[in-house]
Amino acid sequence: MTPVLLAVGAWPAGHLAPTLALTLGPLQFDRPGWLWLLVPVGLAIVWIGRRSLSGLRGTTRAVALVVRLVVVLLILLAMAEPSWRRDSRDVAIIGVIDVSRSRPTSAQPEALGYIERAPQGKPTDRVGLVTVARDALPHSRPRPIGPGFTPSQVDIRDPGPTDSTNLESGVRLALALRPEDAATRIALFSDGNETAGSLLQAAQAARAAGVPIDVVPARFTLAGEVIAERLLAPSTARSGESATLRLVLNATRAATGRVTLLIDGQPVALDQDDQLWRPVQLRPGLNVQTITVKLPPRRGPVRFEALFEPDSGASGDTLLENNRTLAVTFVGGQGRVLVLTNKTDQAQQLQNALAQARIESQLRPTQPGWASLQELGTFECVVLVNTPAHDFSLVQQEELKSYVHDLGGGLVVIGGDDAFGAGGWIGSPLADALPIRLDVPNRREIPRGALMLIMHSCEVPEGNFWGRRTAEAAIGALSSKDLAGIVEFSWNGGNVGWVHPLEEVGDKSSHFRAIGAMSYGDAPDFHSLMSASLDALKPVAAGQKHVIIISDGDPSPPSNALIQNFIDNKVTVSTVAVFPHDGPAGSPDNMRRIAEATGGAYHEVTVQEQLATLPEIFIKEAKTVKRSLIWEGQPFSPALSLAGTEPMRGVPTPVPPISGYVVASDRQGLSQVVLRGQENDPVLAQWQHGLGRVVTFTSDATGKWAGAWVAWEHFRAFWEQHVRWAMRPEGSPNIRVSTSDRADRTVLIVEALDQAGDRLDFLRWQGSAVAPDFSASPVRLTQVGPGRYEGAVETPASGTYTVGLTYEQSLPDGSVVRGSAQAAVSRPFSDEYRALTDNAALLEQVAKLTGGRVLPPDPARAAQLWSPEGVTVPRSRTPVWLAVALIAIGAFLADVGVRRVRLDVRAMSRAVAGLFSASRSARTANAQALRAARSKAQRRAASGTPPGAQPRPTPAKFHASDAELAAASTGPLVDQPAAPVVSKPAQPASDQAQPGQPGQSGLARLRKAKERAQGEISDQ
Repeated sequence: MTPVLLAVGAWPAGHLAPTLALTLGPLQFDRPGWLWLLVPVGLAIVWIGRRSLSGLRGTTRAVALVVRLVVVLLILLAMAEPSWRRDSRDVAIIGVIDVSRSRPTSAQPEALGYIERAPQGKPTDRVGLVTVARDALPHSRPRPIGPGFTPSQVDIRDPGPTDSTNLESGVRLALALRPEDAATRIALFSDGNETAGSLLQAAQAARAAGVPIDVVPARFTLAGEVIAERLLAPSTARSGESATLRLVLNATRAATGRVTLLIDGQPVALDQDDQLWRPVQLRPGLNVQTITVKLPPRRGPVRFEALFEPDSGASGDTLLENNRTLAVTFVGGQGRVLVLTNKTDQAQQLQNALAQARIESQLRPTQPGWASLQELGTFECVVLVNTPAHDFSLVQQEELKSYVHDLGGGLVVIGGDDAFGAGGWIGSPLADALPIRLDVPNRREIPRGALMLIMHSCEVPEGNFWGRRTAEAAIGALSSKDLAGIVEFSWNGGNVGWVHPLEEVGDKSSHFRAIGAMSYGDAPDFHSLMSASLDALKPVAAGQKHVIIISDGDPSPPSNALIQNFIDNKVTVSTVAVFPHDGPAGSPDNMRRIAEATGGAYHEVTVQEQLATLPEIFIKEAKTVKRSLIWEGQPFSPALSLAGTEPMRGVPTPVPPISGYVVASDRQGLSQVVLRGQENDPVLAQWQHGLGRVVTFTSDATGKWAGAWVAWEHFRAFWEQHVRWAMRPEGSPNIRVSTSDRADRTVLIVEALDQAGDRLDFLRWQGSAVAPDFSASPVRLTQVGPGRYEGAVETPASGTYTVGLTYEQSLPDGSVVRGSAQAAVSRPFSDEYRALTDNAALLEQVAKLTGGRVLPPDPARAAQLWSPEGVTVPRSRTPVWLAVALIAIGAFLADVGVRRVRLDVRAMSRAVAGLFSASRSARTANAQALRAARSKAQRRAASGTPPGAQPRPTPAKFHASDAELAAASTGPLVDQPAAPVVSKPAQPASDQAQPGQPGQSGLARLRKAKERAQGEISDQ
C-alpha cells in the first residue's frame, strides 16, 4: 500500500525539522520519521545476531532472530505514535436562531418546531441549539432526537440582551460546538439583518472547516414606517445663543404627523404662536426638519429630544421605539469648579480664596451632588472637602473616577476627620485615582481596628447576593493592618459557623474567598453568634472593636448579661434589619435595642430599592474602626520633599504648621509627594491620572488642624495655583466636534482652528469615551486633512456616550499650549429598529459561499435536513501506540526466553502438532463409528427383521470344548510355526481329529478351533 501524506506541521519547540503525518490504510502515524529507522536497525540486528546468537543452532537461532526483529519493529511503530482512524457517518445539525428584537416573539418556537418536523436522517444523527442576539449563547449540545429529547423541549428563557444582532458570533459558536465524531451542518434562522460583526467572515470560517450553512430566511417588509434617523445639534455652544437643529426623518411612504422638541425634558415652542408641536408632511425617503431654538442662559450640557407622532388613524408606523432621537450640546463659558461637602463651614474659607482668584465655584452638598456624568463634565475641577465615602453612592464614585481618568477633569481632595482612610475610602472606586495609598504604611505601628461581621439569612429576593456584596464592601473598607472575622449560623450541627476567623485582613483575598462560601444559615437566636464574636474580640489589641449584624430580625435576643459584657469591653454593635419581621421568639425591635445599648447604629431596609444601599451602609459602619488612621499632636511644619513643582511656584517655604492629618502611604509610579508629615507620611501629593490631574492634602482647610494656614498671607495663592493646575484646560471655541454613525461605530470629526481662523495642524490628541455603563475606551484621533482629525468610537448599545478630548500644541518658542473639547454621542434606540425589510440576499450569499441550501419556510417541503451531501466527513483517531508498546514488551519477553532459557523449538512444534493430530484422530474415529452404525441399520432394514424381534446372537470368534482345553494343557509348550490360515469349508465330523490323535499338539488344536470360529463368522 502506498503511504499517503496527510499533513505537514511544525515540531514542538526545540525541534529543528518539520514532522510528516502519513497513513497506511486505517493507521496514521503522527511521527513517521521513526519508521525510516526500520531498515538500518533491522540490518544492524541481523549483523549483530550473527555473533550474539552463535550459541543457538538451526531453527532456534532463526526464531530468536525473527523475534528480535519483531521487538524492534514494534518499538519503532510505537515511537511513530500510531492512531487508528475511523470515518464517521453521523450528521449533526446545529440550529442558530436569531432572537433579536427585530424578530417576532414567535420566531423561537417556530424555529424549534421547524427542526423537529423536518425530515430526519438516521437515529444516531444529532441536533444542537444556539441563540444569537447581541451575544451568542448555547442552549443544547448536539445529541440525537428521541424520546428523551426534542428541540421543542428546550426552554430558552434568557437569550441575553436582544437590542443587537451579531450573527457572526452565532455561527462561530456553532462551529465551536460541532462534535468531532460527526459531520456538521448549520441551520441559520434569521432575517439577515445584522447590527454587529460580519456574517460573511464567519461564513468564510465555516467554509474552511467544511461546514455548510443552510438558511431559513424570515421575510418581512414594513410599509408606512417612519424612523427618526438622528438629530443634528452643535457639540458646543455659548450660553444664551441660538442653536440650529436638524431632525432627519426617514419614511417608507408619504405620511403626516407632528414633531415635538424637548430641552432637558421640557417641551419648547416651535413657532410664533407658542405651539409646542409642528405639523409635518413626509414624502417617501429622507426628510430634514430644521428647528432653531435659543439655548438656556446657563452652562452645562443641554439635552435635546425630538419625537415624531403619526396622525391618528394613520397605519403602517408600527415601531414606536424608532420615532424618538436625542442630541446633547455642551454650553460653555469660563472654567468652573464644583465644591462638594456636607460641612459648609469648613469649605467657606476655601471658596472665598477661589472667589478672590476669580475662579467661579459652586458649593453643593454631596447629595444629590450632580445629576449625571455629562453634567459633571461641564466643570473643569471638583473639590472634595472632608467628605466620607458613604456620602456618595457607588454610581457617583464610578462617575467621579471616569470624570478624572476619561474626561480629563481635575480633582482636589482635602482631608479632615472624615476624609481618606478615616472616611472609609479604602477599597472604593476612587481610591485608585489618588496619588497616595490610603492604607497604613508598613513601617507605621498605630492602633488598628477589629471588625466582626455576623451574617444572618435575609428572606428576600437576592438576599444571599446582597449579603455577599455587603460583606465584601465592609472588608474592602478596612486597611491591611486591621482585623476582621465573619460568623454565621451553621446548618451542619446547628451552632456558630466561623466563615473566617478574626485575623489581619492583609490583601483581603482569603476573606473574600470565605465570603463566597457562606451558606447564610437561619439562626434561632443572636446569643450564640454574639457570644462567639465577643470571645474573639476580647483578647485582641485594637483601638476600636466593632460588630455589624445583618438579619431579618426574627432570632431571639441575647441576654442582658451578654449586652453588658459588650459594654464593659467597649465593643460597639451596629445592626442592619433587612425586611424585618417577627419570628417565633424574635422581633426587629431587638436589633434596635442591641445597637442603642452598645453605642452602635441601627439601619433598616424595607423596600427592594434600598437593597443596593446595603454595601454603602456597611462601608459607613466599617469606617468606625478607622479612627486610628488620624494623627494628632503638637503643631509642626510639613517638610518640603520636592521643590520646583508648578503648583508651588512662588509659594514660600516653610509652610505654616499643622496639628493633625490623616495617615496614608506613598504610591509608587508617577505620584509626586511635595510635603511630608511625621514619620515621612505624605501630606501634599499630586499626579496625572489618565487624562486628568489629582491633588491630595491630608490635613484640613479649616482652623481645627490648619488654623495657621487660614491666616497665612499665601493661603489664596496656594489653593488657587493647585486648583488651577488640576483644572481641565479650557475648551477652545474654535475646536468643533461633529459625529457620523456607521453601524455600531460613531466617527468623531474634529476641526481645529486658531483665533485667526487658520487651521491647526500636528496637534497631539488624547481622548476617552465613557459608555452608558461607565466602561471607558480610548479614542485615537489621526489627522486626515488640514486642521481635520478623525477617530472612531464603538457605540453598540443605546444611550449617551460622553467623549473627552485633550490636545497639546508645541509653539515655535518651545512652549506648549493645552486645550480640551467635549462631545456627546447619542444612540436613542438600537439599530434593530432601523431595518425596514429583511436581508435575504445576505443569507443566500452565505448559503452559496459555504455550499449550503436555502430552505423553504415549510419544514414538510424541506429537503433532508440531515443530508450528508457537501459536508466534510470527520475522521476520529484513537491512539494505539500504548497497545503496540505492550505487545512489544511481550515480544521482548519471548526474545529473552528463546535466547536465555534455550527453549527447544522443534520439540515445542512437535508437541503442538501432536495435540492437533490427536484431536484429528479422535474426530476421525468418531466419524467412522457413526458411519458403521448407519450401515448396520440399513442392512437390518433390508433383511426385514421386525423392529421388536430379538436378533440372533453373534457367535464368538471360537469356542473350545473342555476336552480341547485339557489336551492343550498337557501338550508341549513349544509350538510349531503356524501355517497361513486359509478359510476352508467345514469338514465332516469323521474327518476331524479326535482327542489323543497323534501328530496334533494342544496349540494346534486351539488354532484349528479358531479357524473354525472364523469360518462361521464369515458364513454369517
